[in-house]
Amino acid sequence: MSGGRVVKNTAYLVAAFVGQKVLSFVYFTIVARIVGVEGAGKYFLAVSLTTMFSIFVDLGLANVLVREVAKFPEKAKSLLGNVLGLKVVLALLTVAAVNVTAHLLDYNPDTTLMISIASAVMVLDSVHLVLYAAMRGFQNLRYEAIGVVSGQLIIITSGTIFMVLGLPIYYLVIALLCGSTWNVVWGVFALRRNFGIWPALQFDRTVIRFFWAVTIPFALAGIFSRVYSYIDSVMLSKMISESAVGIYGVAYKIAFAFQFMPMAFAAAVYPAMSEHYIKDRSKLGHLLTVSMVYLLLVVMPLTVGVAALAEPFILLLYGEDFRGSVVPLQLLMGSLIFAFLYWPAGSLLNACDRQAKNTLAMGITMVVNIILNALLIPSLGPVGAAVAALVGNFVLWTAALLFTRPVTGFDHRRVAMMALKTVVSAGAMAAVLLSLRDMLHVGLLVPLGALTYAGMMFAVRGVTWQEVKQLTGIFLKRGRGVSDLVP
Repeated sequence: MSGGRVVKNTAYLVAAFVGQKVLSFVYFTIVARIVGVEGAGKYFLAVSLTTMFSIFVDLGLANVLVREVAKFPEKAKSLLGNVLGLKVVLALLTVAAVNVTAHLLDYNPDTTLMISIASAVMVLDSVHLVLYAAMRGFQNLRYEAIGVVSGQLIIITSGTIFMVLGLPIYYLVIALLCGSTWNVVWGVFALRRNFGIWPALQFDRTVIRFFWAVTIPFALAGIFSRVYSYIDSVMLSKMISESAVGIYGVAYKIAFAFQFMPMAFAAAVYPAMSEHYIKDRSKLGHLLTVSMVYLLLVVMPLTVGVAALAEPFILLLYGEDFRGSVVPLQLLMGSLIFAFLYWPAGSLLNACDRQAKNTLAMGITMVVNIILNALLIPSLGPVGAAVAALVGNFVLWTAALLFTRPVTGFDHRRVAMMALKTVVSAGAMAAVLLSLRDMLHVGLLVPLGALTYAGMMFAVRGVTWQEVKQLTGIFLKRGRGVSDLVP
């Protein structure tokens, strides 16, 4: 792939991630404001349950399809057709499992209906995921970016219209169905027009056996990740109430709206990690160190700033009914630190053929998370779920980092010093924000906090202008980017 195409594809993908996250956050905010705590809880529960099951429709097939189409573009139609054929079988089984689970959990009729509609959304999302995966194999992400953002706009527009018209709550999920249907239609159109491929179901035993064999590691990692990410909402709904899911869902949506940042960073450094694993392990260790240092630089002000302004932020956007989301949000922002730091360690494991270790780390985290949710939710409700997420992300980062030790080390002192400097700088920012929180609007406090943090980081020599340029280059893929990070 040429350098120009890399830059374009990265720009498309980052823009799509950011746009989708922003629009999704806006839509959920509108939903919460209009339908209230219980309505938001039903909506978030339906989405969480089906998202948790959605991995069984995909099982990592999309990831393998990207790789295989890139290797053998002339076989793209056959590869895509057989993946779609597999998905038909997996979708039927998964939809049945979702609806049986909803019945066994004995949800009320409104929630059960929303889950049933969301299961259709789950299937359509899985279909457009592989359509876009085929286009990724052709090294073209433009049409995926257009589809993701336009689909989210359709969701917001249709959902807002449904709510303004006073239609029943399940229309919120029908809005998702509208966006997912559009993505499938757009994906089929883009493949046909630009790549000459008309998606059609195929069932070639040899191809299907190949996909089935190579997707197992991806499937296990996906299952573990989805369960520990969404099981808390399901457990909250049965151990407390669906309203508790609404309180927790607001905090969760805010905290993990920032997750695209470490994902983009990891995507940028992954190729360099693969190269250094083969050619120079010392550079690999340096890259791991610098990755954690730079992500600390980004995540610490996010964590402390949002935690300090959690109360006015929640009340401004969602209203008094969601005051209970404040403490869960503060805890989830703390968990975001470890979520950010996990990505370079997890990427290194994958780049160095240690996928099984990365999957093991996710499996351990899933077990810890489920146990903690079972212990904490009955007495603490959404706060208990947030504590479980905080501990779970710490376990995930720690396990992944330990598994990197046989491959390479990292500069513990440099990471610890950056952690100390970012904590001091973020602490000064928090002091300013808390002292002025009752006097200034949130819109003014955010830039003031950012300036305070930046000034403190330069004062304690935690960052230089050169490092700021390097960090910007990684996210935007400008100049040499990642190559500037290694000596």
